[in-house]
Amino acid sequence: MSLFQENDQTVDWGRKGSQAVVTLACLFVVLTGMKIAANVLVPIVYAFFLAVLSYPMVRWLRRHKVPAGLALGITMLMNLGVLAGMVTVGVRLLISFWRDLPHYLRGLEKYSNDLGAWLELKGATGAKAMMGGIFDWNTLISWAAKQDMMGMLSTTFGTLATFLASLIMVIIVMMFILMEAHGTQSRMHAVSLSGGPDLSGLMRSADDIQKYLGVKTLISALTGLLAGFWCWFFDLHYPLLWALVAFLFNFIPAVGSTAASVPAIVEALVQHGPGTAIFVAIGYGGINFFLDNFVQPTMLGNRFGISPLVVILSVIFWGWLWGPLGMFLAVPLTMVLKVLLDNNAEFQWISVAMAKKKVRHGEVEVAGYDLQMSEGETIGSGASTETPGRGK
Repeated sequence: MSLFQENDQTVDWGRKGSQAVVTLACLFVVLTGMKIAANVLVPIVYAFFLAVLSYPMVRWLRRHKVPAGLALGITMLMNLGVLAGMVTVGVRLLISFWRDLPHYLRGLEKYSNDLGAWLELKGATGAKAMMGGIFDWNTLISWAAKQDMMGMLSTTFGTLATFLASLIMVIIVMMFILMEAHGTQSRMHAVSLSGGPDLSGLMRSADDIQKYLGVKTLISALTGLLAGFWCWFFDLHYPLLWALVAFLFNFIPAVGSTAASVPAIVEALVQHGPGTAIFVAIGYGGINFFLDNFVQPTMLGNRFGISPLVVILSVIFWGWLWGPLGMFLAVPLTMVLKVLLDNNAEFQWISVAMAKKKVRHGEVEVAGYDLQMSEGETIGSGASTETPGRGK
């Protein structure tokens, strides 16, 4: 009798199937609740990750004999200063760009008409009319006239009010998290000793998330700085705006950097022609390729072993669940989920499937897991797998 037949006799597949159905039903209920409560959960999650990113400053100040309250105040003021500066500069640049938007749209209309005419010469019947219809100003004006302007204004003010309320919630929750951060490890150990869950793996992952967010922020700042310089070098009108866009969108894995390059390429096309637009696109591609494939892996090492496919799927999933704000935190949220699964015997296989894999000398290696286990060992190594910057 084969090994598979023996397993079929010993495993209660009916019970396993029932557990799977119940688990999927519970997951559906939880995801539905998370989607409905996004307006509350998203600010709390952002506050948590911002607190994780800011805590090293609080810890450094306290180590240098700064009182706890003063250390917290200095950290919060620096966070608010950076946020206020970015919002002020970004809003002013967007207002200025909005005034120039008709000029860029007319430039795009010219190029689209030229492209349509070229396609018609190549045999694409109706291409010119189709491309011309994209920027049909009469259609755009009639569409704008049909809109309920009062409704649009009320929606805009409602969005601003929601944003301000969420921002205030983020600041308040972040402040209280930083106040409670000192001694969290001892508190979690006490919870475990009193019969609660063992959260040591999650605490270890907090250091990894802190490391990831710090490195990602630095890489995003370098991306914005280099992109802004590249746009300035080619005499674009809004290099600082495109630098801010590159900085922010670089937090979205896989697609963010590409999306951030589109406005700068369009401005280069309208202002200076196709040649400059191609050079701007090459510059963006080179910056992202160098930082993402050389600088970032060197700084992170193999510490964050999440499969590239899982990264892309996480962007799609968190974007569906919480919109664009969820996409910015796709990787940190997936890291937390992976650690929780890794510390659960029933679902640990999902964590193993999410890990980054590579083939070395014909052997498959999974980041963070020793596939060559001796008898009595269990697979899994928590969140941290290697010292950053050192390979195996």
